[in-house]
Amino acid sequence: MESHVISYLESQRRGAQWELFLRSLAVSLQNWAPSDTLRKLMRDAGVHTGQDLVLPTCETLIDLEAAANEHWTRMGWGFVKIQEQHDCISITHDYAPLEAVFGREAMEWVGSFLEGIYQQWFVFLGAGDGLQVQQVGVSDTGALSYKFGR
Repeated sequence: MESHVISYLESQRRGAQWELFLRSLAVSLQNWAPSDTLRKLMRDAGVHTGQDLVLPTCETLIDLEAAANEHWTRMGWGFVKIQEQHDCISITHDYAPLEAVFGREAMEWVGSFLEGIYQQWFVFLGAGDGLQVQQVGVSDTGALSYKFGR
């Protein structure tokens, strides 16, 4: 494992005071609502969070990545890599505590929380309604992948 990853993980050791509550909540939510509804709920919560996590003016994707990573580092929510592709912008978020807290089975819907945050940030930066952030996958290591585009 790369030394910067090990350093990051060591710096993120936190108490587990919320894990039992949040995991139980996730199980209850999954029992009460279909995944589509949970995705909408988490995306909406993410949009509200994105409004609270104010970004500075960002002129480039490098600026956006740096501003986002300032928030994520402060909160202990991993880090993001934002890259321009030929048909979209790819967003890869590593080490968010979502799987550790909610469980692997919740990853089908809980990643929509970050989807909503990134969507709100792009709206703040001037993106129109035709451009959307969409979750496209979760890796075996728990990295969440999104695309921003049409």
